[in-house]
Amino acid sequence: MKLWGVRMTIEMLDKGTILVSLGTEDMRRYALRFDDSVPQTALKNLLCHIGEVCGLDHRGKSYLIEALPSRTGCLLIISVHAVKRRRKYRIKRSRTREVCVFFHADALLDFLRGGMRGGYALYRYDGKYILLPGVAAGETELRRLSEYGELYPVSAALEARIREGGALLRQQDGERRHIGGGAVAVRDAALRDGGA
Repeated sequence: MKLWGVRMTIEMLDKGTILVSLGTEDMRRYALRFDDSVPQTALKNLLCHIGEVCGLDHRGKSYLIEALPSRTGCLLIISVHAVKRRRKYRIKRSRTREVCVFFHADALLDFLRGGMRGGYALYRYDGKYILLPGVAAGETELRRLSEYGELYPVSAALEARIREGGALLRQQDGERRHIGGGAVAVRDAALRDGGA
């Protein structure tokens, strides 16, 4: 099918290829030259005109334009391709909690003497004492914890590894029930490790 523009001829060779013949006046109007880079706005204006004539929807399309000189101006071979949309992936970050690491048993025992609201679980893991605060532990408790040990953010995966690979020394829920031997287990573990 041949379509005639104002001065140019536009021919749809197939669904994805368009042949455009431009005269010298058309090239001047769209600021097209062979010896220089073509401004983006000139190409956009030309493609919009071709799209109006051909009924081509520009959304989601990319173009490969080949220009060949001719006796009366130039020939453009335009290949139209559908743009493959990139899939967007969102990394879901697991909610991190803070754990308190005690490097010395003395600091841990000092903390335990004061008690903690909100519950916790105390583990011996990798040569350190790690206290996993309960879900109900508030900012005040976490601030108090930081006076005795060091707070570190921990992911759910690392928390599970501590629970599976560590030795549970003491666990207390929000109502202060003791499971696992209480302070005696902490003292005994500290004595076994030489007070480290």
